[in-house]
Amino acid sequence: MAAPVLPRRLALQLALLAVASCTGGGGPRPIVLGEDSCAFCRMAITDARYGGEVRTGTGRVHTFDAVECLAGFVAAAGDTARVAGVWVSDFEGGPMLDARKAVYLQGGSLHSPMGRQLTAFAPTHDARELVTRYGGTVIGWQDVVAQAATMPHASGADSTATSHAH
Repeated sequence: MAAPVLPRRLALQLALLAVASCTGGGGPRPIVLGEDSCAFCRMAITDARYGGEVRTGTGRVHTFDAVECLAGFVAAAGDTARVAGVWVSDFEGGPMLDARKAVYLQGGSLHSPMGRQLTAFAPTHDARELVTRYGGTVIGWQDVVAQAATMPHASGADSTATSHAH
């Protein structure tokens, strides 16, 4: 019995992700506070606790000042072949985290730069303990991206998301 044939677009996306993950420098690079700016809202990045980064399938790096901007960029990009890696800062100072695996708090006492009160933590944190300490609600990456797709300026980022992903 022959193996099923993947649709051409899916096969291309998988190949691009495989190449991006095998090439050197495929992980996040350090964000340079005061020099890097947000690829979504264009603000200077001044607080490393809320930053994030996207690496496109071509290796281009985009930095962000807030989880909501990063998620807005990803939502506007639409085509997953253009996004090879997505990382967020651990609010408590750990290394950059795979955005899909991070734990997110929304609301509570933490105030992200863009006002959506989204904060990322390492997945090793206990969700109940985070809520007790900071308040808010624990959500996952898919919820973050779904909310970002409804942001008022999310549609305006479409040209940014696609024009920089050569």
